[in-house]
Amino acid sequence: MTPRKPTLRALLLVWGLGTAMVVAASVECLDIPLALFFYGHRDTWWSQFFRHITDFASGYVWYPVAVLGLAAAFVRHKRLNQNIAAWTREARAWVFMIVTMMTSGIFINAVKLVVGRERPRLLYRDGTFGFHPFTFDLDLKDCSFPSGHTQSIWAAMLCLGFIAPPLRPLLFTIAVFISASRVIIGAHYAGDVFAGVYVAFFAALMWRQWFEKDGMSLTLWSGRRTTSINQPA
Repeated sequence: MTPRKPTLRALLLVWGLGTAMVVAASVECLDIPLALFFYGHRDTWWSQFFRHITDFASGYVWYPVAVLGLAAAFVRHKRLNQNIAAWTREARAWVFMIVTMMTSGIFINAVKLVVGRERPRLLYRDGTFGFHPFTFDLDLKDCSFPSGHTQSIWAAMLCLGFIAPPLRPLLFTIAVFISASRVIIGAHYAGDVFAGVYVAFFAALMWRQWFEKDGMSLTLWSGRRTTSINQPA
């Protein structure tokens, strides 16, 4: 009998448990020493470099990319008189990106308020480091866990990686640099970043499975020349 392959949900559950253990270890052993190390190097050139690139993770950058992709697909459909299958295929890829970013972002902000972890700046200013779960004492801007910028950049890069697989090395390099910047500039602890990465992967993989349930791939550019969907092979 051929063994059954684990389902995506099962794999994500195991990954989630592993992430929880890594986050717990980071909170216990890594977060404060790393935050204090980077605070001591906050005036270095490399710290300033990461400070300049960190907001590249903003949704103000990546939502417009998805909307422009959707608009370009519509214009191309009208100008080239594409059939509805071609339009649907392109549109769903960009809607996938919007939905993934939006749902993971909403989830991140909800968790931030519930967990109530103080940001590193409160450690630098007041020497405090802790959690205030279910008290809602902290403003959202002072809540650190998980990292929203990390979730945002990884969600966007993962979606674009599914849409254009040849770009994955570049996209994932961007995501690593941006998410690392959140710790380096003192905006988040390392544990916040680990959790933000997991949330982005969870959302992107689950939504990808849903959007591709009818067998239609989200890939719009594979790097290979393919026959147009409007013309016979």
